[in-house]
Order: sequence, then C-alpha cells, then structure tokens
Amino acid sequence: MKRPSGFDRAPEPERRAREPERRVPEPERPVPAAPESIVEPVVPQAPDPEPHADASPTVDLGELREARSEGLTEAEPHDARSSPLARLRARRGTDPVRAAERRVRAAGRQHRARLRRERRRFAADARRRRRNAWIAVAAVVALGLFVVVGAFTPLMAVREVQVIGASAVNQSEVEQALVPFDGRPLALVDDADVHRALEPFPLIQRYAVERVPPHTLVVRIEERVPVVSVSGDAGYSFYDAAGVLLGRGEEPPAGVPVASGSVADLSSAAFQSAARTLRDMPSGLREQIVGVEATSAQDVAFTLGSGVRVLWGDSDRTQSKAAVLQTMVTALGDRPLEVIDVSSPDAPVFR
Repeated sequence: MKRPSGFDRAPEPERRAREPERRVPEPERPVPAAPESIVEPVVPQAPDPEPHADASPTVDLGELREARSEGLTEAEPHDARSSPLARLRARRGTDPVRAAERRVRAAGRQHRARLRRERRRFAADARRRRRNAWIAVAAVVALGLFVVVGAFTPLMAVREVQVIGASAVNQSEVEQALVPFDGRPLALVDDADVHRALEPFPLIQRYAVERVPPHTLVVRIEERVPVVSVSGDAGYSFYDAAGVLLGRGEEPPAGVPVASGSVADLSSAAFQSAARTLRDMPSGLREQIVGVEATSAQDVAFTLGSGVRVLWGDSDRTQSKAAVLQTMVTALGDRPLEVIDVSSPDAPVFR
C-alpha cells in the first residue's frame, strides 16, 4: 500500500542533518612575530557569497568543446541530451557555429566536385588532341607508304591499257602506240609521254589520261569532226574546224557540206566563221546542209538538201539560230520556200 506523499519526505531534522552545514570562514588571526621583524597586517577575506536562487545556470565551455568534439546531437540517448551542450541547444535552437561548419564542408565538397569535373574535362580534351594528332600522323604515314609503293614497286604497274572513244581512228594502232607504258608504275606515267605517243594520229583532237589502280591505264579520245569539204583535182578533202585535213574521198559524206567562195580558203575569216558554226550546231541539222558559202565572217549562208537557202550571218548565238531554223523547217513543212533568214533569231524571216 503506497504511502501518502507527505510520508515520503524525511523529517525536517533528518533532512537538515544530511545537508552539509555551510559555515562562514573566520578571518585568519595574525601570528605574533619576533619583535625585530615588521609584521604586515593580514586583510581578512570575505566569504564567497552564496549563489542566488534565481541566478541562471552557468555553462562550462570545456564541457561544451568536449561534447562538440564527440559529435553529440539531440537525436542521441537521454544521457547525451542531458549534457550542457544539449541543454544549450535546447535553449538556443540550432548551433550557428555548427551550421556554419556544415556550410563550409558542403562548399568544400562542391569545390572538390567541380575540380574533379574540370580535371575530367581537361583530360578528355587532351585525349582528343592526342587522338587527332595520331590520326594525322597515321594518315601522313599511310600516304607516304602509298606513294612509295605506287612509284617504286611493281605492285601498281600498268598491265592493261584501255582506249575509249576511237571510231574514225584505228583503235588497235592507238593501243600499239601505248605499249611502251606496259609495266611502268601508274604514278610514273607522264602525260607528256602519252602526248608524244598520240601525236602521229591527226584524227585525235583531245584526250584524257586516267590512272585506275591497281593496274589500268585509261585513255579517253575525242576525235576531230570533219565539217567542211573542199573540192579539188583528186576529189574532196575533208577538214575540221581547225583546218586539219582528216581525209579525202570522191564524194563528201553526210554532214560535211561543200565549201564555195571564200570558205574554200582555209586561211580566211569566212572559213573560220563557217567551220565554227558547223561544229557548234546539232549534228541532225548539220546533216541537212549540203553547201556553205560566205564572203566574210558576217554573211555565212547554207544550202539545205531541199534547195532552201539559209542566211545565217556570223557565228554568234549558234544554238539559238539552230533552234529557230529547226522549228521553222518543221512548221513550214512542204510549203515552197526560197530563203529563210535567221541572222536575227528574235525576228526570223522566210519567203
């Protein structure tokens, strides 16, 4: 059976007996000294005043530092919260010093993370630069090896010669002229040597040389086209626009009209203007022309197979004049005509 609360307390005399008796220390009495010595008076010390009942509890800074070093927090057991640091935190809230320390540590972590990112970035840039440098060096070395292998070894020597575009000229003769290049490295095939090999063929107007690794040499030929026939004692001589003799025959072929007047003179301006016009016009229209005449470079005239005379003028705007002439010939059909004037293609005239 529990006692009432009044019986739990000890009697007043016993409680006073257990408490230590506080006594006011008496001042020390001076000790008598020898008569010869001078005795200084001793000032009595006042006793320490008793702490006031309402005074604030003091905090030991040593205990605070020790508790802070041990990292005690409010979430720790009850005996830690009963420490002076816990009581101070409970009274003042969050410790500003520790909050500042946490911010400093967080800033340090962010700074270190930023430094790590920067180091990784610079390391990646350095690796990329080294990789690019190695690629460039490898490309240069590979190019050098390719040049050396192609120029000084038989691994890329000529073993096949192809001639493309030969029709009037004898293709077998052209291939025979290019035989000396067989076995020569492709890189050492000189265009000047090819030119000397093709020079004996007057029908070749221009050519192009292609080197196809590993062993093929391709020569593309563009032949000269006869545009004018000049009548002579031995028949007809055929000339291209440059005045080069391409052959002879008893009858002029289709598309090679017979020259008359000043056009028969290969050194005249009339021949150059007429030959240039015939070279630049479409082959289908040129095949319908059987004769060409002119007294100067500005009054070139043609004769069609139907007997119609075409006044052409100079060699300018050849394509436009040819288009107008073809359209008029198609549109007029079988209508009897004598002259078609296309010297001004914007205003053609026929009669």
